[in-house]
Amino acid sequence: MPTQNKRDFNAVADQWDQEPRRLKLAQDVVAAMRQALPLNRDMEALDYGCGSGLVTLGLHPFVGRIAGADSSAGMLEVLNRKIQSQSLANVLTLPLDLELQRLEGSFDLIVSSMTLHHVQDIPALIATLSKALKPGGWLALADLESEDGRFHDDPTGVLHHGFSREFLTGEFAKNGLTDVAVVTAASVEKQGADGNPRRYPVLLCVGHK
Repeated sequence: MPTQNKRDFNAVADQWDQEPRRLKLAQDVVAAMRQALPLNRDMEALDYGCGSGLVTLGLHPFVGRIAGADSSAGMLEVLNRKIQSQSLANVLTLPLDLELQRLEGSFDLIVSSMTLHHVQDIPALIATLSKALKPGGWLALADLESEDGRFHDDPTGVLHHGFSREFLTGEFAKNGLTDVAVVTAASVEKQGADGNPRRYPVLLCVGHK
């Protein structure tokens, strides 16, 4: 990601969870993932671009262990404080440069929510995540459906204005994933510049290795 178009998530980490709309979105995405995926307590899971861990912590009771991976040290510090305060034994954090497309280890489940639009090369990312799945593993990626660029009030760090269903399912299929499906996981309502509310669907694409 070019430095001049990279959002400083460290600067907003401590206030990240104070936005009710953000909390509701994470809850909706977790609910959609629980419905779409055969979660079980034997799963080793990864939340790619976990931020403050809203989705990570929403999923942790339903998997064996989950790592929250992010390139923002500030966000991981917020998640670490939650882990410590709740004495969670099955949640850990993983510093990771989201742009390098390198991922160590293998997982039964890899999820991501509202991270794709901050990553430049989405085909390369989906390929990397697919390779990191164990045989039989699941990939579940949630992000905005294609929109006209008005969702983000501050476009810093926004490299894509959402994604189409066809693009997501196509990239999953190219990487050999099966049982590929897309559902509307959530809908975010925001007031437009004209004062009228607008709804922005958030898609969840899942696939099986």
